[in-house]
Amino acid sequence: MTQNPTSTSEKLRAIRKSKGWSLQDIERISKGKWKAVVIGSYERSDRSISLKKAIDLMKFYEVPIQLLFEEDPSQSIKTINNKKLVLDQRRIKNSTKPELESLKRLISYISTVRRDWNGEVLSLRSTDLQFIAILLNLSEEQTSDYLRDESLTIN
Repeated sequence: MTQNPTSTSEKLRAIRKSKGWSLQDIERISKGKWKAVVIGSYERSDRSISLKKAIDLMKFYEVPIQLLFEEDPSQSIKTINNKKLVLDQRRIKNSTKPELESLKRLISYISTVRRDWNGEVLSLRSTDLQFIAILLNLSEEQTSDYLRDESLTIN
Protein backbone atom coordinates (compact mmCIF):
# COMPACT_ATOMS: atom_id res chain seq x y z
CA MET A 1 0.00 0.00 0.00
CA THR A 2 1.39 3.40 -0.99
CA GLN A 3 1.40 6.02 1.75
CA ASN A 4 0.43 9.56 1.00
CA PRO A 5 3.19 12.06 1.68
CA THR A 6 2.42 13.93 4.89
CA SER A 7 5.54 15.85 5.84
CA THR A 8 7.00 18.70 3.84
CA SER A 9 10.07 16.60 3.09
CA GLU A 10 7.96 13.71 1.79
CA LYS A 11 5.95 16.12 -0.35
CA LEU A 12 9.12 17.64 -1.81
CA ARG A 13 10.37 14.18 -2.77
CA ALA A 14 6.96 13.17 -4.22
CA ILE A 15 6.82 16.33 -6.34
CA ARG A 16 10.35 15.80 -7.68
CA LYS A 17 9.67 12.14 -8.44
CA SER A 18 6.34 12.99 -10.13
CA LYS A 19 8.37 15.04 -12.59
CA GLY A 20 10.64 12.05 -13.17
CA TRP A 21 13.72 13.97 -11.98
CA SER A 22 16.67 12.63 -10.02
CA LEU A 23 18.54 14.84 -7.58
CA GLN A 24 21.27 15.20 -10.18
CA ASP A 25 18.66 16.26 -12.76
CA ILE A 26 17.59 19.09 -10.43
CA GLU A 27 21.13 20.40 -10.22
CA ARG A 28 21.65 20.11 -13.98
CA ILE A 29 18.29 21.62 -15.00
CA SER A 30 18.67 24.50 -12.52
CA LYS A 31 22.22 25.10 -13.80
CA GLY A 32 23.55 24.66 -10.28
CA LYS A 33 21.10 26.96 -8.49
CA TRP A 34 19.70 23.96 -6.63
CA LYS A 35 22.38 21.54 -5.42
CA ALA A 36 21.51 17.84 -5.37
CA VAL A 37 22.89 17.42 -1.86
CA VAL A 38 20.79 20.31 -0.53
CA ILE A 39 17.55 19.09 -2.13
CA GLY A 40 18.29 15.60 -0.81
CA SER A 41 18.79 17.07 2.66
CA TYR A 42 15.41 18.83 2.45
CA GLU A 43 13.77 15.60 1.30
CA ARG A 44 15.30 13.57 4.16
CA SER A 45 14.45 16.26 6.73
CA ASP A 46 18.15 16.55 7.53
CA ARG A 47 17.89 20.25 6.81
CA SER A 48 15.04 22.70 7.32
CA ILE A 49 13.76 24.64 4.34
CA SER A 50 12.83 28.28 4.81
CA LEU A 51 9.55 29.54 3.42
CA LYS A 52 11.40 31.72 0.92
CA LYS A 53 13.41 28.76 -0.37
CA ALA A 54 10.29 26.58 -0.47
CA ILE A 55 8.53 29.22 -2.58
CA ASP A 56 11.54 29.47 -4.90
CA LEU A 57 11.77 25.68 -5.20
CA MET A 58 8.05 25.37 -6.00
CA LYS A 59 8.46 28.06 -8.68
CA PHE A 60 11.34 26.05 -10.13
CA TYR A 61 9.16 22.92 -10.08
CA GLU A 62 6.30 24.98 -11.60
CA VAL A 63 4.02 23.72 -8.84
CA PRO A 64 1.71 25.79 -6.61
CA ILE A 65 3.16 26.34 -3.14
CA GLN A 66 -0.20 25.23 -1.68
CA LEU A 67 0.79 21.62 -2.42
CA LEU A 68 3.19 21.75 0.51
CA PHE A 69 0.35 22.70 2.86
CA GLU A 70 -2.39 20.31 1.70
CA GLU A 71 -3.21 17.48 4.07
CA ASP A 72 -3.49 14.96 1.22
CA PRO A 73 -1.73 16.31 -1.85
CA SER A 74 -1.43 12.87 -3.46
CA GLN A 75 -3.99 13.58 -6.17
CA SER A 76 -2.46 16.97 -6.96
CA ILE A 77 1.05 15.55 -7.06
CA LYS A 78 -0.01 12.67 -9.33
CA THR A 79 -1.58 15.08 -11.80
CA ILE A 80 1.25 17.61 -12.00
CA ASN A 81 2.47 16.27 -15.33
CA ASN A 82 -1.02 15.35 -16.53
CA LYS A 83 -2.11 18.98 -16.61
CA LYS A 84 -0.34 19.63 -19.89
CA LEU A 85 -2.88 20.95 -22.35
CA VAL A 86 -2.29 22.23 -25.83
CA LEU A 87 -4.82 24.85 -26.94
CA ASP A 88 -5.95 25.14 -30.53
CA GLN A 89 -5.60 28.91 -30.92
CA ARG A 90 -7.32 28.89 -34.32
CA ARG A 91 -10.54 27.47 -32.86
CA ILE A 92 -10.46 29.87 -29.93
CA LYS A 93 -9.81 32.90 -32.14
CA ASN A 94 -12.60 31.88 -34.53
CA SER A 95 -15.11 31.26 -31.75
CA THR A 96 -17.99 33.70 -31.40
CA LYS A 97 -18.78 32.62 -27.83
CA PRO A 98 -18.70 35.69 -25.56
CA GLU A 99 -17.34 33.64 -22.63
CA LEU A 100 -14.13 33.06 -24.62
CA GLU A 101 -13.30 36.74 -25.19
CA SER A 102 -11.17 37.00 -22.05
CA LEU A 103 -9.50 33.69 -22.94
CA LYS A 104 -8.61 35.10 -26.38
CA ARG A 105 -6.92 38.07 -24.72
CA LEU A 106 -5.08 35.86 -22.23
CA ILE A 107 -3.66 33.49 -24.86
CA SER A 108 -2.65 36.45 -26.97
CA TYR A 109 -0.81 37.88 -23.96
CA ILE A 110 0.84 34.52 -23.14
CA SER A 111 1.97 34.14 -26.76
CA THR A 112 3.44 37.64 -26.71
CA VAL A 113 5.29 37.11 -23.42
CA ARG A 114 6.68 33.78 -24.63
CA ARG A 115 7.43 35.23 -28.06
CA ASP A 116 5.53 32.33 -29.58
CA TRP A 117 4.37 33.66 -32.90
CA ASN A 118 3.23 30.28 -34.25
CA GLY A 119 -0.38 31.29 -33.58
CA GLU A 120 -1.80 27.83 -34.10
CA VAL A 121 -1.22 26.02 -30.83
CA LEU A 122 -0.25 27.02 -27.31
CA SER A 123 1.08 24.60 -24.68
CA LEU A 124 -0.34 25.50 -21.31
CA ARG A 125 1.68 25.42 -18.14
CA SER A 126 0.01 24.61 -14.82
CA THR A 127 -0.04 28.31 -13.90
CA ASP A 128 -1.72 29.13 -17.22
CA LEU A 129 -4.46 26.65 -16.41
CA GLN A 130 -4.94 28.31 -13.01
CA PHE A 131 -5.47 31.70 -14.65
CA ILE A 132 -7.87 30.29 -17.24
CA ALA A 133 -9.83 28.58 -14.47
CA ILE A 134 -10.16 31.93 -12.71
CA LEU A 135 -11.27 33.61 -15.95
CA LEU A 136 -13.91 30.96 -16.58
CA ASN A 137 -14.90 30.77 -12.89
CA LEU A 138 -14.27 27.01 -12.84
CA SER A 139 -11.94 24.64 -11.00
CA GLU A 140 -8.80 23.57 -12.85
CA GLU A 141 -10.29 20.13 -13.50
CA GLN A 142 -13.55 21.65 -14.78
CA THR A 143 -11.54 24.02 -16.97
CA SER A 144 -9.57 21.13 -18.52
CA ASP A 145 -12.80 19.25 -19.14
CA TYR A 146 -14.49 22.34 -20.60
CA LEU A 147 -11.62 23.06 -22.98
CA ARG A 148 -11.60 19.44 -24.15
CA ASP A 149 -15.41 19.22 -24.43
CA GLU A 150 -15.46 22.38 -26.54
CA SER A 151 -12.70 20.91 -28.77
CA LEU A 152 -10.40 23.81 -27.91
CA THR A 153 -7.46 21.50 -27.22
CA ILE A 154 -5.26 19.43 -29.48
CA ASN A 155 -4.74 16.62 -26.96
